[in-house]
Amino acid sequence: MGNPSALVLLQFKMSASALPSPPFDLQVEKCILGSVLRDPNCMADVTSVVLAEDFYSPRHRDLFKIMIELEAQQQGRCDPLTVGHEVQRRNKEEELGGTDYMGECMMAVPSNAFLENHLKIVRDLSIRRALLKASEGIQSSVFDGDADGDVEELVGQAEKAVFGVGERLVGKEMISVAELIDSNLDGLLSGEAKEESLKTGYHELDEKSAFRPGDLVVLAARPGMGKTAFALNLLERVAVQGNKAVLMFSLEMPRDQLVVRLLSSLARVSHDSLRRHRLQANDRGRVTTAGSQLRDTVIHVDDSSQPSLAQIRAKARRLKREGKLDLLIIDYLQLLHAKAESRQNEVSLISRTLKSIARDLEVPVLALAQLNRKAEDRSDHKPMLSDLRESGSIEQDADMVMMLMREDYYNETEENRDKATLSIAKNRHGSTGLINLRFNKRFMRFENDDVHAQSVAPTASVTAFDDV
Repeated sequence: MGNPSALVLLQFKMSASALPSPPFDLQVEKCILGSVLRDPNCMADVTSVVLAEDFYSPRHRDLFKIMIELEAQQQGRCDPLTVGHEVQRRNKEEELGGTDYMGECMMAVPSNAFLENHLKIVRDLSIRRALLKASEGIQSSVFDGDADGDVEELVGQAEKAVFGVGERLVGKEMISVAELIDSNLDGLLSGEAKEESLKTGYHELDEKSAFRPGDLVVLAARPGMGKTAFALNLLERVAVQGNKAVLMFSLEMPRDQLVVRLLSSLARVSHDSLRRHRLQANDRGRVTTAGSQLRDTVIHVDDSSQPSLAQIRAKARRLKREGKLDLLIIDYLQLLHAKAESRQNEVSLISRTLKSIARDLEVPVLALAQLNRKAEDRSDHKPMLSDLRESGSIEQDADMVMMLMREDYYNETEENRDKATLSIAKNRHGSTGLINLRFNKRFMRFENDDVHAQSVAPTASVTAFDDV
């Protein structure tokens, strides 16, 4: 009789059916090319996710290679005319379709809002094809190899082939603790370690190391407490006094109203008077000065009513790449939407994505959030972490949770008038506790509490935050 192992392998060969055609999506590939042609500045985002080899269509692959070469020569050079000229110069119009096909690609995508999803689809399909190719190689090694050969060697080859595909999914390289110690210890011991957190001018908040790159900071409160006002005060202090770049997504308030609030707060003029166009003569000068200060800042506002998480990430990434993003503000979290089986799962997905954006872009993300009504049922009205509406995942994903409360909103007395407390309910980088603030209703402005300000020796930079 023949070798039993050889007979088994022969049966496998005879019964093996042809593999299905490799997975691909030419329409999505066209959308990616069209996105670059529509907005050449997004090329850096595209090349950070996909390679030319990820395109299944040879035409798409070659077009993308040309775009890569043009981008290497000069950023933002992949406009339709330049790419078309380069295709013509290389005598590849018939092969690649020329300007007519580029126009077809641009028509395939109405906007770049879903570019991130398209990139993930093409990359994932490419990885699937690579896995199929690796599996074909493994089958070939099994079928064509010596029936009595070393099985361990076959397993080793198979592992190498599959792990090679998996390298595409590996992000940052692993680093040893020894390297981390070498790069951080001297600075920590000497006190020369770089301060990472953004300065807000709120003394006690700065002492708690808030707003570090990569952090998700949640500002939660009941309606009427002043969440948006406090967020705008933070924006003003970071951008005007700190000379940092801020992007704010305002899902609830139109941008014109935000500007009125910013001007009122910075100029220290009555918000109601400014809104109703009833300014005194001296107020006009203050508003003009505030406007000049704001004009010199790097502040961007997006008041789209329902931006997708992909749009938020794409717009933030664009500004980050241009060096124009140090803080991202979302007002507010529960107004965002994502596809999920339930509202709780939806909010969980939103909070995880915001944390991912913070980590990927290395900027702090301040997300405002609504608290449920339980705080109002308590005699002291003090909010708790459990009051975060709809999902405990907000608490879980956040690096810091701040809760804003004004007791005079419920029962104003001489003792609590204009007082506010910012409760640090969670802080991965420092202590928790209460921060006392004062709220000026006329200017919609939160200030450091006078008692604390007197107990802290003011520096020039701190004084600048509270001076007009």
